[in-house]
Amino acid sequence: MSIIQALLIAVAANLASGRIWSPITWPFCYPLINGTVVGVVLGNPLLGMLAGATINLVYIGWISAGGAMPSNIGIAGVYGTALTILAKARPELAVTFAIPIGLLGVLQFQLQMTINSVWVHRLDRNAEKAELDKVWINAGLLPQLTSFSINGIPAFILMAVGGDFFVDMMSKIPEGVVNALTVVGGLLPAVGVAMLLKYLGARRVSFPFFILGFFLTSYLDLGIMPLAIIGACIAVIYYSSTQKANEKSEEDYLSDNLPQVELTTRLTKADRAKHWLIGLGAEIGYNYERMQASGNLLAMVPIIRRLYKTPEEVSAAMKRYLVFFNTEPSFIGTVIPGICASLEEQKANGADVSDEMITGLRTGLMGPLAGVGDSLAGGIIYPIGISIGCSLALTNQSFAGPVFFFALFAGIMLLLGGYLYNMGYNRGGNSIMSILGEGSQSIVRLTDAFGVLGLLVIGGMGATRVVANTPVVINIGQTSIILQEVFNGLVPNFLSFGLIMGVWLLLKRRISASWVVLILAVLGFVAYFLGLLA
Repeated sequence: MSIIQALLIAVAANLASGRIWSPITWPFCYPLINGTVVGVVLGNPLLGMLAGATINLVYIGWISAGGAMPSNIGIAGVYGTALTILAKARPELAVTFAIPIGLLGVLQFQLQMTINSVWVHRLDRNAEKAELDKVWINAGLLPQLTSFSINGIPAFILMAVGGDFFVDMMSKIPEGVVNALTVVGGLLPAVGVAMLLKYLGARRVSFPFFILGFFLTSYLDLGIMPLAIIGACIAVIYYSSTQKANEKSEEDYLSDNLPQVELTTRLTKADRAKHWLIGLGAEIGYNYERMQASGNLLAMVPIIRRLYKTPEEVSAAMKRYLVFFNTEPSFIGTVIPGICASLEEQKANGADVSDEMITGLRTGLMGPLAGVGDSLAGGIIYPIGISIGCSLALTNQSFAGPVFFFALFAGIMLLLGGYLYNMGYNRGGNSIMSILGEGSQSIVRLTDAFGVLGLLVIGGMGATRVVANTPVVINIGQTSIILQEVFNGLVPNFLSFGLIMGVWLLLKRRISASWVVLILAVLGFVAYFLGLLA
């Protein structure tokens, strides 16, 4: 293991947890992506991709919202994949490395969030002195140095130990234990599938779409891609059949929100582009005290610099964006900075826009838009994209899997986020009506339509990636009954379906997903050594 490789793995660990810039670091936090990159760094990209995809299946239903982190999926992917490659283990064993590391990674995340609270107080002092040029230090540089120290240095040390240590460690594990771990690895994706089923099944879309996807794959051996195409067609039909007419026109919104003052000082397209693009890194200084305040101020720098000239004006503007703020910042939440840019522009030109108005609007919108954005990104776009990506990676051993997911996730983020930012700027306060007002029903119908697609795809993923087979043979006289063949004759993937339903019921009874993982791990070990699962 070279120093350069160890350093690159440390950088990968930081990218997977540092929340630097959403179009890069958000998809990079998922093991399908970071596992492939780790594999490239360590000279085994195929094993890295397969290990990362295997890990990602367990986390397919883990949605982090509102600053909560049930498991550090980024750290789980980077460390789990690296250990799999260094130990020259099968990709099925990657899960057993990743899950405990992911849980320990939550402590790293908590430490990072706590230390970042220190830097926001330095920003308070910058605001008092109108030190706009120093914002990048306390909002960007120091939080990233913190992240690298917490996430990157342990990865560097782990890699510096070298592969021989892990190869030797694996050689000392009894073959029976390795086989039991493989069985556990086949059971654990049921947790991710059931978590997502619990989330999507709670919406208005019908639970039978999951069953349809599961058994279309089981009986017809459909791949995830053709299933996704079928699901997309059904989703379009569903959306079209529920669409309502007489929605307010674009011109009506624009005419309702014409500026009331002459804009002598105007924001340029470049100013607004910088504001939006830097704002996609709103979580760069994420902290427990004020969440995204640091990143929000960093994004506002080009706006403040253009509109305000006196130290008093600059100081007041900086303070407006150092209050507590937390929303989904990249897909839907971009409408809020767009509105703020419009209000700041009017305020700088003498309009009656108070500090309280801007702060009240931001805090009033952050909750509703977080709900919409987290549901769309974490509950629909991610699971659909990652299901197709992991299927391409594991079934076809194709690098098209991670490329497809990265392009889909980042592409939708940039297109949708850019559109909503501009809508927020052009329509001002009225723009939110098209999301939470007259247009809310359209978004509900669209989300439900995507839910139909998601349930079909997740059903297919459950049929192919949750593995539960029994080797039990019942001998009656001269006849041997192979129990797995009986199950297959009744319903293909019978045990896998039963396992998913069982996990789903446990989650519905509010049993923690971490406890469910532990239950499945124990079940896999015991069932393997009793000869019930193979």
